[in-house]
Amino acid sequence: MKRLLLIALSAFVALSASAQMKISGTLRDTNGKGIAGVTVSDGFSCVTTDSKGRYKMTTSSDAMHVFYSIPSGYKVSVKDGHPDFYQLLDSKTKRYDFTLAANDKPEKAFRLLMVADPQAQCEFHIKRFERETVPDIRAYVDSQTLPCYGVTLGDVVYTEGPHKCNKYMEPMRRAMGYDNTHLLFFQTIGNHDFNDHPVTLDKGTSTYNLAYQRAFEKVFGPVNYSWNRGDVHIVSMKDYIADDNPKKFRYHKEYGNPCFTDEQLEWLRQDLAAVPKDKMVILCLHIGLYNRMRKNVDAVRQLVAQFKEAHIMIGHTHFMNHSVNKDGVFEHVHAAASGAFWWSCLNGDGAPNGYAIYDIDGAHIKNWWYKSIGYDISYQIRMYRGDAKFGGEFETFQFPYSHDTVLANVFNADPAWEVLLYEDGVLTGKMERIPTTRDSVPEADSSRDWYAVGYHIGVVGRSYGKVDGVSAWKGGGRKGYLTQCNHLYRLKLNNPNAKEIKVVAKDTNGNVYSQTRFTESFDYSECELTNKLLSTPREELNKNY
Repeated sequence: MKRLLLIALSAFVALSASAQMKISGTLRDTNGKGIAGVTVSDGFSCVTTDSKGRYKMTTSSDAMHVFYSIPSGYKVSVKDGHPDFYQLLDSKTKRYDFTLAANDKPEKAFRLLMVADPQAQCEFHIKRFERETVPDIRAYVDSQTLPCYGVTLGDVVYTEGPHKCNKYMEPMRRAMGYDNTHLLFFQTIGNHDFNDHPVTLDKGTSTYNLAYQRAFEKVFGPVNYSWNRGDVHIVSMKDYIADDNPKKFRYHKEYGNPCFTDEQLEWLRQDLAAVPKDKMVILCLHIGLYNRMRKNVDAVRQLVAQFKEAHIMIGHTHFMNHSVNKDGVFEHVHAAASGAFWWSCLNGDGAPNGYAIYDIDGAHIKNWWYKSIGYDISYQIRMYRGDAKFGGEFETFQFPYSHDTVLANVFNADPAWEVLLYEDGVLTGKMERIPTTRDSVPEADSSRDWYAVGYHIGVVGRSYGKVDGVSAWKGGGRKGYLTQCNHLYRLKLNNPNAKEIKVVAKDTNGNVYSQTRFTESFDYSECELTNKLLSTPREELNKNY
C-alpha cells in the first residue's frame, strides 16, 4: 500500500511539475475586462499583468503551480470550500487564464483568524478538531458583521519519524472547508507537514527540500504565495529547509531553522516590490524568526520592515509570545489549537487550546484577542495562589511562592500590558511579569505554569518519570510538557484575608479583562471536557499515536 502511494505521488509530481517553460494568460473580471497590475507567480518569480490583464512568464523547472496574488478589490474565488487562486502546471498546457469577481463593496475592515498547529496525527485528533475547534470558529464567524478570513500557521498534520500522516491532510482540509467553518482558510506549511519519506527526485523536483513539500502542495496548493484584502498584503512562506536526505526528513544541518532558500528570498523581493509602502504587510510563517541570524532570515525581516505597519505571525512552539524584533516588527507567536498535542485542552504554557483574532482597519491592526475554545473572548486570565499544588497520581508540582502571593497567567499578554492587583476594591499595585525560566522542577522565581505541567505529566501521565526523561507512557519526552510561559505575573497581597482579590489586565489596545476566581490546588474543572475524553484507558489512547 505504501509503495502504491509513493508511486501515485511520483506520478503526480511528474505530470504537474515539468521542465522550465513559457506560459501566458489573462486575468479578467466577470464582464470580460482585463485586470491590470495583478501579480502572477509560479512561487519562484513574479510578473505583473498589463493594462489588458495579460501576463507572460517563464516558469521554474521546479514550479508546480501558477497563481495570482488576490487583489483587494476582488472576491476570493472558491472551489470545494477553499480559496481558488492557482492552477496546476502541466507541460502540455501553455495558457492559464483566471476570472475574478469584483467585491460588492470595499473591504477596508475585516477580521483575520490565525490558527496554529492543528497537528493531527490520528483520527482521534481530527475528531477533536471537528468537535471543538471547528464549531467554535463557526460560531465566532457567524456572530460577526465584518468579513472574516482564516490562516493556518503550519503543522496541519503531524508527520514525524514513524508517524506518516500525509493521509490526514485531505480530512483536515475538509474539516476546515467553508461549509464547516464558514471561513475561507489560507494554508501555511509547517515542519511536520513534510512528505512521508522516503522521497525521490525527478525532472520537476530538483532538491529533497522540494520533494518533502510536494504532498502538502498537492492538497493545499502553493507554499510561497500572497493575497490582499483592503490595505493589507498577506504572505505565507515556508521557513525551513530540509537536508539532502531521501530516507529521513531532517532540518538542513548547516542552516538550522528558521531559514529561507535564496530562491524564496528573491521571490519575496519580487512579490513585495509590487506593494505600496503605505500598506500593511502580514508575513505568515511556522517557525519564529525572533532576532535569529540564520540563512536569509535577516533579509526577510528587513524586507517586511519597509512597510507602514508589519506583523509576523508564527506557530510551532505551542505557547504564546508577543514581542518586537530588532527591525521594529511585531512578531506574534500563537498557542496551538491542539494544545499540548491533543492530550488536554491546554497548551504547555497554560493557555487554553484556541486561536487568535485580529481586527484590521485599513493598514492597521487596531485590536487582537486570543479566543480560547469554548470560552468567551473575555476569558484571558487564570489566577493561582503562590503555593498552589497541581498534578495527580503520577506526580505533583507546587508553585514556589508564598500563600499570600497572587499569580496570574495572562494568556495573550505582551510586555506592554498593564496587570494590576486589587484587594477589596483597593489597588494593591502593579503585578510583575516574571522573566521566563526553563526550570525542570519548581525553583525560586519560576515562570512556568505548574498547573499545566501538573495536568500533562501528573494527571495524564505524559512523560511521567524522573527528570532524566524516563516515561511511563509512550510518546513525547518530558521536555515537551515543560513549555516556557512568557506571561506569568506575580504580586504579594497586603492583606492575605481580603474578601475579594481581583486581577485586572489592560492590553496593548486598551481592552480590560479581570479575574476574581482562584484556580485552587488540584482544581482541573476547566479540563472537564478533556477528562471525559481521557476516560478512555490511556493504553487505548496511546494506540492512536
